[in-house]
Amino acid sequence: MNEKASKIRVYLDEHYAADEWPTLRWQAEEWAKTEPLAGLKLLDATPIYRNTLAKFMALVAAGAELYVPARTKMPRQAEITDMLPEFGIKTAGKEEAFDIILDCAGSCAHLLPNLGYAELTRSGVSAYERTKRPVIVADSGMIKRIETGLGTGESFFRAMAQLGYTETEGKHLVVVGYGKVGRGIVHYARRHNMKITVIETINRTNDLPEGVEYVDVHDTAALNQCVGQAWCLVTATGKFNALHNRLEAATVLNNPTLLANMGVDDEFGTKIPRERVLNNKKPLNFILEEPTRMCFIETTMALHNECALELLTADLPRRCMPPPPDVEERLLNIATTQGCREMQHIHLFLGR
Repeated sequence: MNEKASKIRVYLDEHYAADEWPTLRWQAEEWAKTEPLAGLKLLDATPIYRNTLAKFMALVAAGAELYVPARTKMPRQAEITDMLPEFGIKTAGKEEAFDIILDCAGSCAHLLPNLGYAELTRSGVSAYERTKRPVIVADSGMIKRIETGLGTGESFFRAMAQLGYTETEGKHLVVVGYGKVGRGIVHYARRHNMKITVIETINRTNDLPEGVEYVDVHDTAALNQCVGQAWCLVTATGKFNALHNRLEAATVLNNPTLLANMGVDDEFGTKIPRERVLNNKKPLNFILEEPTRMCFIETTMALHNECALELLTADLPRRCMPPPPDVEERLLNIATTQGCREMQHIHLFLGR
């Protein structure tokens, strides 16, 4: 690896065991041999935390000239952001042009790269509805289920514990949304022996685990009654204002029900004050030093990086598309055979 990538590797080896990030280590070592991104300028809008440096390491090892946005709505850990110049990672200027943009939540969709974009999240897809470049959506693949399911589910309970809410057994948890994030929260809530209710549309709940109750999101009376009796409500729909015309302010303003959001956007709406929701309506896991543990997020970050190589392919359609299945299989094989114990049994969660 080149000097800058090696410097990142030395720093990360002080904080993570090898089996916590096998996929990104493999990716960096392989790319260092051929430098497939040499001569290309990349902008990466991934939220910046310590484990993000592993993602950047692989891109720098690949020869990319790597930038991060000067301003972004994505959260950042100041200590890590301040370290980026040490590793040769630059801050983008106003008139900077790029070959590839590795985006997150559509925050850089207004820019026009030469080759295309890779989008990390489902919430960012709408920003690319009229795209003039190819967009590979990492969230459309299987690997993203690891991060948004197990990773986010685990970090919800880790964040609650950090706030002092450690007594969860037997408590009533209401989960709004049963997509990847909601499924992960339910998965861990069952481990905590909680009473669980999922609020969703009926066509999304065919595979609810045994013992998990269901309330139709359109039945506002039942929804508010359920929430009013709950220990905690957590939103996981990925939709702005998801509860705006459904959750009555009186239901939660006059009772002790805890409120939390695990989506990028405000899912509660303006009727619920920011201060009434933990972390002021921001994703609860972002109060943590590591919002998603390295072992759950590193394969997703490796996939996001791999999308940059796919964008080097000529004649890609100018639309959103999923990552290639063979790329996902290769990365999953590394993660499950060389990763930590949690990853060795990931096929059970993925249903494979």
